[in-house]
Amino acid sequence: MVFTSGNSDGDLQMLQWTASNNYKSFMLYVHHTNFVREWAYDRDSHIGHLDKGLDQAQKEGWTIIDMEKDWKVIYPFELKIQ
Repeated sequence: MVFTSGNSDGDLQMLQWTASNNYKSFMLYVHHTNFVREWAYDRDSHIGHLDKGLDQAQKEGWTIIDMEKDWKVIYPFELKIQ
């Protein structure tokens, strides 16, 4: 099994390379969508663009994790708040 993960278009070639091999592969994008707890960036953000990668991930069926929707806790100190 070959696994790769990224969070911006800067990681797209790495995910494409992983997807191109003959082994079972798992490609994962972490979509930073929670500006309150961390950063939020994607298509129109001023840092960390995730545009082409999001399009290809959706087209190819790669896994996309949405930080705001899929993660209850991002940093350990948040456990003390809840």
